[in-house]
Amino acid sequence: MRNFFPCRLGNATLVSQDKSTVEWNERKIQMAILAMAVPILPGMTEKWDEEIMGRIRSDKAAVDAVRDAAGVHERTFLQRTPHGDFVILTLEGDDPAASWGKMMELIPDDWKGLMGELHGIDPNAPPPPLPELVYDSKA
Repeated sequence: MRNFFPCRLGNATLVSQDKSTVEWNERKIQMAILAMAVPILPGMTEKWDEEIMGRIRSDKAAVDAVRDAAGVHERTFLQRTPHGDFVILTLEGDDPAASWGKMMELIPDDWKGLMGELHGIDPNAPPPPLPELVYDSKA
């Protein structure tokens, strides 16, 4: 399905957008995407909503600025399952894996502490193994 938008980039006009491909006057720009599931530790979903989502709701511009500085568009999903809750992140940009590292450098120290407490992730450690793309319906 194609959606049409009245947008311009320099002298190019956006003619369509299909998932992660943007077409500018017959020139396609592919954006890389990275998706990852991050577990929320047992019993911590309410605190995750209060602390993480509460901060995003109160100052989205500051959170967005970190993603912009890292060169990435982030989408965050909360997936509740009988086996525990997960945050599903999608990072879209030129190099989402590098952007993840840049985001870890740029986030405030109190967020880094919350990542450990809520997810068991040490943002100062090397990144976890990247997910493996196993299916692409357009490839």
